[in-house]
Amino acid sequence: MTAIIITYNEEKNIMDCIESIELIESINEVLLIDSNSTDRTIEIAEEHNAKVISTDITSITEKRKFALKEASNDWILFLDADERITDELSKEITALKPEMNENVAGYLISRKNFYLGKWIKHCGIYPDFHLRLFNKNKARITDRVIHEGVEVTGDIVRLQNDFLHYSVTGIEQMIDKINFYSTFEAQEHFNNKKSISKFGVFTHAVSAFLRVFISRKGFKDGLPGFYVSIMDSMVNFLTHLKLLKMYMSLRAKRGNPII
Repeated sequence: MTAIIITYNEEKNIMDCIESIELIESINEVLLIDSNSTDRTIEIAEEHNAKVISTDITSITEKRKFALKEASNDWILFLDADERITDELSKEITALKPEMNENVAGYLISRKNFYLGKWIKHCGIYPDFHLRLFNKNKARITDRVIHEGVEVTGDIVRLQNDFLHYSVTGIEQMIDKINFYSTFEAQEHFNNKKSISKFGVFTHAVSAFLRVFISRKGFKDGLPGFYVSIMDSMVNFLTHLKLLKMYMSLRAKRGNPII
């Protein structure tokens, strides 16, 4: 089984990530697809016997497709650098022996998301199932600009144990993620010709906050739940603001008046 991690300047996370993967006895290859990190990410990974391949590919979707081609094994475990395998999950995966079950194409694993050090139990993000363990010969990476996933042909089974995701550890990181995700989501909406109005920029943001904080009971997670709600609202706001700007730029290039 091959564990795949896509990285860029993850020296703060990569050692803990790889060490958690090493708990899984059936993993015999850890593969890093690295976007030319300038910190110690590659050095630390190689110290832990990971295979590192540097690439100039910018699309995360294309990086994942590239990674599948480079993996030595059929069964793949996708993990991000800020995610961790627990002892319980490692034992469950080790006991699976997935290569022995020809009918199962993939396994869904739920993720525990941590914001500012607290596990977020509400906000609509728990349980948070993702198809992370799968047979690459029965799988395809979805063609999305952001939030790409895996689709498989065959049976899918849910595992009992969770993996951990240390999503946001500070306000500065939260701001960086808001800008990152809103840029790619705006591009995806633009590619799909999603319409947006100036008024809609604001109503979408307000709706997003109320949905997460009230409807999905984010208030029960205290201050971190409020931050999750604000983050979702701001991603929504900037996504549609950037989308509106794209349409305005397109109209300007075509010589249409901008109102």
